[in-house]
Amino acid sequence: MLLREDEIMKQRIFSGLDTNWKFRYCHGGTLRKSSKGRGARPLSTKDPIHLVFKINKAAVTKGLRHPRNFNLMNALMKKYARKFFVKIEQASVQTDHIHILIRGGRRSAMQSFFRVVAGQFAQCLTDTFTKGHEGERIWKHRPFTRVIRGFKPYRIVRDYIQLNELEALGRPYSKTRLRGLSEEQLRELWV
Repeated sequence: MLLREDEIMKQRIFSGLDTNWKFRYCHGGTLRKSSKGRGARPLSTKDPIHLVFKINKAAVTKGLRHPRNFNLMNALMKKYARKFFVKIEQASVQTDHIHILIRGGRRSAMQSFFRVVAGQFAQCLTDTFTKGHEGERIWKHRPFTRVIRGFKPYRIVRDYIQLNELEALGRPYSKTRLRGLSEEQLRELWV
């Protein structure tokens, strides 16, 4: 039985397949500026999620690698990961952004984790507990999330986060850093 074209379009719209395939598992960040990133945040309880927080450099002058900010961010991530039952598989704190690879049990718990970690960091950094904050916004964009489907994309994201951490610790930066790495160089990332 062949379906007519208008029936196929209705089915595609109803099933959610009418979205742009490239951004189907992504949400937040700069995608919020376009219509592609304004839907519901895709989250998965089975697959890992790549989470990126990006700060406004004007609001945090010393950056996230400053010892006070670095320790604060790590303590908040650990504390709220335990509270919301989110497993942090890997994290890398850079001077202007944070990469986290997480897994969670419930959608509501993961959403609470994103909200509370970002909010608590901004409140502790600006000391809004005792006085109001009138300056720049701490976060540049909403948190970017991407559901990682499959082992190969998982390995790429895991290596990317590890490479970011090594670059924060002093490894020289290269624009083609992930495209030109051999298997031996990828193994060196984890030594």
